[in-house]
Amino acid sequence: MLHIFLVLFSLSSFADENLGTIEVSHQGTSNTLVDFVPSVTTLKQNELRKRRESTLGDTLRSEAGVQSSSFGPNASRPVIRGLDGDRIRVLQNGLGVLDASSQSVDHAVPIDTLVIDSVEVVRGPMSMLYGSSAVGGVVNVNTTRIHSTFDQGSISELQLQGDSSQNAVGTAAKLDYGANKWMFHLDGGYRNANDLKIPGNQKSEYLDAPGEYEAEDKLPNSPSVQKTAALGASRIFSKGYLGMSYYYFDNFYGTPAEENVDIKMKQNRVELHGEYKFDGEVLQSVRLKTAQSDYGHKEIENGEVGTTFANEGNETRLEFMTLFKEIKGISGLQTLNSNFSAVGEEAFLPTTKNKGISLFTLQEISKGKSTYSLGARAENSHIHDQSSDGKEKNFNGLNGSFGFRHQFKKESSVLSSFSYSERLPNAQELFADGAHLATGIFEQGNDSLKNERAYALDLGLKYETNNENLSLTVYTQKFQDYIALINSGVADVDSGFDIYNYEQVDALFYGFEIDGKKKLGETPWNIVTRADLVRAKNIDSGKNLPRISPPRVTLGFEWAKDRVLADVEAQYNFEQTKTAPNELRTDSFTLLNAGFTYDLIKSAGKYSFFGRIKNILNQEARLHTSTLKDIAPLAARHVVAGVQYSF
Repeated sequence: MLHIFLVLFSLSSFADENLGTIEVSHQGTSNTLVDFVPSVTTLKQNELRKRRESTLGDTLRSEAGVQSSSFGPNASRPVIRGLDGDRIRVLQNGLGVLDASSQSVDHAVPIDTLVIDSVEVVRGPMSMLYGSSAVGGVVNVNTTRIHSTFDQGSISELQLQGDSSQNAVGTAAKLDYGANKWMFHLDGGYRNANDLKIPGNQKSEYLDAPGEYEAEDKLPNSPSVQKTAALGASRIFSKGYLGMSYYYFDNFYGTPAEENVDIKMKQNRVELHGEYKFDGEVLQSVRLKTAQSDYGHKEIENGEVGTTFANEGNETRLEFMTLFKEIKGISGLQTLNSNFSAVGEEAFLPTTKNKGISLFTLQEISKGKSTYSLGARAENSHIHDQSSDGKEKNFNGLNGSFGFRHQFKKESSVLSSFSYSERLPNAQELFADGAHLATGIFEQGNDSLKNERAYALDLGLKYETNNENLSLTVYTQKFQDYIALINSGVADVDSGFDIYNYEQVDALFYGFEIDGKKKLGETPWNIVTRADLVRAKNIDSGKNLPRISPPRVTLGFEWAKDRVLADVEAQYNFEQTKTAPNELRTDSFTLLNAGFTYDLIKSAGKYSFFGRIKNILNQEARLHTSTLKDIAPLAARHVVAGVQYSF
């Protein structure tokens, strides 16, 4: 009854933050974040299979405090506590994805959700460890391409999945093999999807666009074809490992904003990971991770290439893990170098060279039932506009954090954390100048921008037993000189698009999250509850900030017995009436989903059958966090089903 009470009265309650430590997502890897970082949710195995969508943002959008930018079914980034874009750091195996998804919502994240092993979501500022663009949180995707431990023999996995919302078929395969202290990995995936089926008209009732966006039952220009392949090899030593991997991503997809615009995207990515463990009393190990990426995508209009985006970059982290009495810590050096270009008639960004270097530390001190954490980071960024009259900008930033966790009893704890973050302006905010066809706006940069400063406070509670877990968090984050993209109300003469200027304002974000599960007596039933709310305002004007998710409440039931897991859940999204200037409201909706998994174990291997019916009520569902919400609703009622074979 406690969980039902919390859901029904969540709007006046606290919120969730998973206060436990980050789990090791797959035996044999070391790609997780840091073992002692709090405030994390991990999706893996059945839970990942249940949530999996074609994009990373949509896969995570049901988690407390997390939404999706949802630029149709083919491009989306996570939105955490109302923050998105360059304020949320997306990592692959602990290193940046080195793409262009933070530059524009129509740019997909080059990650194949069919072949990943787990996803970690860290809510709140993580700037101390991962840079100023992690001021809102971190999403880390893990794979087993580089192993840190040795496992003799082979583990193989084949998966086939169908999705009726796009008449899509997806296949994936993975192989891990170990012999003579060597570990090898292969994986690959393929997905072919047609236009998305939607419940009725693509245009919302609030959009005044006579004669436009009048498609029925299907979302125009929303198909995709995606192909991926990867391989890796690791040498395992008595005191560490050294490994390398290669990843290829190819995606061709339509953009629902314009029926005649498609995107052709490719990425080649090489990673090198290594670790050496010491016998000393203080220095425990040294870790090195580096990723080299060659990314590019072409925006194609009526079969002709309009603009070509490219990003060649490297990110490297050198980490020192220490333990001195009750003080456990990580310190290190991080570098980021990239060459970004946008070439073509509709290029709204100049070619830039970007360099960054940082020093960071995070230390955790245990005293009885209490734990204290202290973090700091110094960061430098250099951005050089390569155009004929290009400018050079140099920024320095400081970040600091203090955290406290107290274990009242074995099953209950309290957490509080305070952080100061400085986010450094990026090249787009400084130098953008032009019309962007895919989003339908004219972006105007501002090369006089200065550091964005934020103060964040989180308060949380956690209760966990064998039969029940419940976590609640309230948070607030105040920004000084928050960099906002604001509609000027004036249209560009040539393109006809509204001119949006990058301006600095003071802003305030606050909200709560709830996440809980309780076993119902001695039955195989569990009740699941989840709720969140975020509010965001421009302090200078008193107006609401755009694309902020309305409150959401989820109630679900799970049934688990033997090798069968079944569930049903309903998520209610409130109406969003607290809109920004020139922003349309969004109606409420309920998403009702139900599904199952069944494991069949044979001598030759294990078969995992899964199926899920989504949006059972066939509701017209539009995410307020999406720039396309009024012309691209979520999918109509559909079925996702498949089988996974492991041997």
